[in-house]
Order: sequence, then C-alpha cells, then structure tokens
Amino acid sequence: MEISPFQYIITNKKNDFPINNGEIFYHNNLSIQVHPSNKENLICKEDVIFFGECFDFENPKFSNKEIVDSLLHRSIDQKIEKLNKLTGFFTFVFFNNDNIYIFNDAAGQLETYIFNENNKLYISAQPNLIKNGENIHDDNAPRYIIDRKINIFSKTPFKYISKLIPNFYYDVKNKKFVRFYPEDPLPLLDNSRVAKEALAILEASIESMSQRKNISIAVTAGWDSRILFASSLKSADKINYYVLNHKTEDGKQDVKIAGEITDTFSKELKVIDYDISSIEVEEKNTSLWKDDIKSRKMANLMNIHFSNRYLINGNISEVARNFYDPLPRYLSLKDICYILGLKDGAYEREAIREWKNTTSHNIHLLDYIYWEHKMPNWAGSSKSISNVYNIVISPFNNRYLLGLLLSTKRKDRDKYFHKIYELILKNVSEGLAKIPINPTKKHHQIEMMKKAGIYPLYRNIFFKLRKLKF
Repeated sequence: MEISPFQYIITNKKNDFPINNGEIFYHNNLSIQVHPSNKENLICKEDVIFFGECFDFENPKFSNKEIVDSLLHRSIDQKIEKLNKLTGFFTFVFFNNDNIYIFNDAAGQLETYIFNENNKLYISAQPNLIKNGENIHDDNAPRYIIDRKINIFSKTPFKYISKLIPNFYYDVKNKKFVRFYPEDPLPLLDNSRVAKEALAILEASIESMSQRKNISIAVTAGWDSRILFASSLKSADKINYYVLNHKTEDGKQDVKIAGEITDTFSKELKVIDYDISSIEVEEKNTSLWKDDIKSRKMANLMNIHFSNRYLINGNISEVARNFYDPLPRYLSLKDICYILGLKDGAYEREAIREWKNTTSHNIHLLDYIYWEHKMPNWAGSSKSISNVYNIVISPFNNRYLLGLLLSTKRKDRDKYFHKIYELILKNVSEGLAKIPINPTKKHHQIEMMKKAGIYPLYRNIFFKLRKLKF
C-alpha cells in the first residue's frame, strides 16, 4: 500500500504495517509519515504538529509556518479562537499539560481518523493507513454500512476507529470527542453587515492563496462559483477562470452563464470539453478507503489542464445555504436516518442519537446535520481523492465565516434565492447580481411554487412519503 499526497499517519508506536514511499519524521514521541511531496506541508514545532494547507485572512501574507508560530505556547482556548479564523484543510495536534488534543479544519476537508486503544494512538487521513489488524469491523454494523463504507457523523464501520468531524476536538487522555463550537447561540446580524464582512474575508483568503500559487477557479451558473468569482477580482491577475462543458442541459447553462460573467469583466474563460470515458488514470495501490474511479478521472482531467495550481471551488458554502429546507419542524431519529440516506435500524439510530445529544439550539438542527455529517463524509472523502492529483481548496472552509453567514435569518439563506449572497454580488457589481442564477427548468418550477406559497406543503408531503431526494 502506498501513501498518497496529503495523506498522513501519526502514531506513538512503531508502524509495522508496510506503507511504501512515505517519509517519516519524529516529534514529541510521535512518528509522522507523509508523502515526500508534502514535506513542506508538515510543521513540527514545540507544542504543535501541523499538516496541510492553511491561510489567515487577517494576515494574508502569512505562510503555514508563520501561522503555526502564531499558535505556539497559547492556551487551548486561545488556539481555538485562532483556529476558528483559519481557512484551508489541515490537522493540528497540540501538546498541553501532558495531554494531546487533535483538531481539524472547519468542515473536515483533511480527513482525520483516530484509533486510541491499549496505549496505542493512531491519527490518519485514511482508516486504511491505521495499523493492520486494528481496523476490525463493528459487530453491530449492518452489511450495507460496511460495503458502502458509510460513516454516520463520527461513527465509522470499524470497531475501534472514529472520525473527527467539524466543531469537535479529540481529547487523547480522556478518549473522548469534545464539542467546542458553537459555545453560545449565534447572534442575529444585519444582512448588509454580514455581506460586507463575508466578502472581505473571502477576498483576503483568495489573496492569501494567490501569494503562494497561481489559482484556477471554476465559473458556473450557480451561487457558490459566482461569489468566488466576485471575491477573486482583486487577485484576478493570478487567476485562470474555466468552466467544464458537461454534456447535459445544466452543463450548457453553465457554459452560457460563465461566458456572460467573464465577458462582463473582460476576463478570459477556458471552456474545457471532455469525454470521461477517454480519461485514463493510473492504477495505484493507494490507501484511499473511499476510492471512486469517476472522481479520480475528473481529478486527473484538472491536473492535465491546471497542474501546480490551487484549484478553488465553492464547496462548504452549502452549509450556509439551507439545503434541506423546508422540512417539518420536529425531526425524529427515523427522519434523520432518511435525510442521511440510511436505513432505520438500531445501529443507525444509536449513532445519530449519540451525535444529537451533543447539539444545542445554538444552530438549527438541519444546519448541524449538513455541516457535521455531509461535509466531512461527502466533501471530505471527495477531496481526499482529488488531492492525490491536485490541491483543492474552498475559501468557505472557515468556521468564523460560516458562523457569520449562519448569523442571519434562515429565510434569507434560501439555497435558491440567497439574499446575503445577492448582497455580496451587489457590493461588487450590480450587473453581476443581475445575471441569472441557475436558470434551469427545475429552478423556474421551484420559483413558481414559492411565489404561490405551496413549496413548503410540497416538501412536507414528499418528505412524509419518502420521495424527496437528498
């Protein structure tokens, strides 16, 4: 088995599980193995181990090393305050008062799996990298959970391995996950204030990324890429804009709208035509647990066109776009199983119940679900594949930014008609806001149902009949 780019294994024991082509480093009685291409992404200094890529919007010129230096010798609470404002994908290991604390990025985009039994500690981007023999399947896990490699929040199909999900850290000495965000109910902020501050954060984040590498940004007909395009204009001299010409009706709209957007600002747009069946990927004995041939082909396509660049996408923005609304006010464990695409069994309910008991009314339950299940277990695993070929980053992957966007009325964060995102666009250009968002047949139908006031009823009926697609 080979360790791949942006994968790692950190352990307090000799790792006798054969992993090829990795380089090993040592710090504070732990060994850290990473891919040779990622030596500069690993920083071991005093009370910190850092691995990944991170950016500080308050200090756009800071390197990974300077960001790590700013965290040294701070208390855990001070470290958390700083981590909440970092963008990127990363894992931090902090040493404090004879204990070890493990943190990851705002939406779990650098996956973090943990084994902590019998004085053996393993921290890894993939469960497959954890010592052979420790990844025994849970006796109670249903067969489909094992076969489809499904995590339910932090619960994996493995008996002794858990996953670190957003808004938690792992306390090694006490062997437990601790929720640290949000400590208090999110305030209700003015939309205009949020839009201006969110734009400034995104602009500074993209500027920070452009200090290190050139950037490629996809432009589509959707919200997320439009916001990123608007936020990137101050750094446009270091950015390539492109659109994938998917052979679908939505794909045609993407190309059409992307052309309108870039033409408005006299920016060059690269239209990428492709045939996925003709894209070849090298067969590798990788440690990817959730490998997917289509995802690898698409990642290789991006590498062909944009090697040695940061690929910027809008993932994570969905956390603040109310993707599940509207649904019934009260959701049972059975309902949550359905939303997550699970069967309604004892194993599934117990995993959800354990997670739900950590939540509060500080954030709406549906926002919790999307952020803490969908993001690490869908977007995170997807990023693990793409990062084998490219460095993919979302400027939205910042806890402070997500908290800011969530501090607005839910009705104003409609996934189809997002008032805060519209204000962000207008702060850059009224014309940018006037170009249609996702002008598809489905979008038009939903708009008509909303205007007629029947969309909530439609959603509730189809939810009860279990015919909604999540």
